[in-house]
Amino acid sequence: MLVDKKNNKVISGNKTSAIAPKDPPKEKPIKPLQVESNGPMDILKAMKEILRSVTWEYGVENSPKIFKTVQIDDGQYERIISPSGNKEETLGFPAAFVHFINWRYLVQQSRINEGRAELRIRFILNSLNVHEDGHDMGVYYVAERIHQTIQESISKYECLQERCQLEYIDPMESFDHGLQPCWMTYEVWCRQRNIWATRNKIYKKFVCPPFTNHADQDPTVEGVNPDEHTNLEHPKTYDEATEYIP
Repeated sequence: MLVDKKNNKVISGNKTSAIAPKDPPKEKPIKPLQVESNGPMDILKAMKEILRSVTWEYGVENSPKIFKTVQIDDGQYERIISPSGNKEETLGFPAAFVHFINWRYLVQQSRINEGRAELRIRFILNSLNVHEDGHDMGVYYVAERIHQTIQESISKYECLQERCQLEYIDPMESFDHGLQPCWMTYEVWCRQRNIWATRNKIYKKFVCPPFTNHADQDPTVEGVNPDEHTNLEHPKTYDEATEYIP
């Protein structure tokens, strides 16, 4: 290692030396702040988590979960019962599928980004003894357990707290391929955060000069100064208010 005797600067050699020049620290890239969605995807994620937690018995520890499959509904049931023989693989029953119908947004200026929708839950049981007493109302019992679990879980999910209200239930009307389908429909609202609230944000200093004072009000007008406010003592001039230095 070569060192200049006059200023002790390293000319060449060991870069890890105490007197060797250090590389400037690398600046970490700034990651843009992401705007939380709190919209359709959040509602679907919340519903999937809730449906996966529905148990056969309420409040009973280690009670087994009802559904073996919870997915977004994209026509799985129709393909399973299709006469063409289209089958779904790795699909366990009982199963629950969720999707939106009639999703829309309000157009009032004061209610931007507020959405309204109907959330449909299609759950399918696979019991074969549906005509026996004690088992013929299985779908009604499962529908009740789903609704109880949703009601109990709403406080855990912000996206469901605007509104998540049960509208109606379509009970079992068929028994194809040993499957018992049933529908539940919820009215859900959401309030998405506006991305323009944080996009291209620029911080500015706002200055409010003393344009008027209480003495400028017309004293003949009744109720013009009901609290009898006095004039402001500071700032008195525009230069003071704006901190302008000529």
